[in-house]
Amino acid sequence: MYRQPSDDMHSLLAGEGQLLELISEGAPLPKVLDKICAALDVQLGNVVSLVLLPDDEEHTLHTFAHNAVAFGLTPFNCTPIVSAEEEFLGTLETYCCFPREAGPAETDPIQRAVQFAALAIQHYKHDVDAESCAPDWMGATRRRPCEEPPSTN
Repeated sequence: MYRQPSDDMHSLLAGEGQLLELISEGAPLPKVLDKICAALDVQLGNVVSLVLLPDDEEHTLHTFAHNAVAFGLTPFNCTPIVSAEEEFLGTLETYCCFPREAGPAETDPIQRAVQFAALAIQHYKHDVDAESCAPDWMGATRRRPCEEPPSTN
């Protein structure tokens, strides 16, 4: 049975299922963020999006802003990416070929992209934290309780 798309369905970001699959499979963070930005760019049209992470935001933002102006791009939207716990995770930057502001129809896909970026960044951070703890945990399970830990020399 065919259902008429509701207004809520228009706010979905193109390829959300594929994005969730990439995140859950542990795809590299740059690949996932690139896919999120590409989906947003296609949905909004005539924009270029990127995610800036806090650790290299200052250098990247300065370099990109300089290059964007050189190529005639203007800022379209800048949205902070924050976790549910209000931790700053990065920024979604969107540039356009001509000066304009995001309208109501563009705000929802931008917010969806921000949500997916937050999910991807948090998933990546969790995997990195778990990976950094894994060697100690793995070593502890292989030793018998009375064994001396291996020397680090």
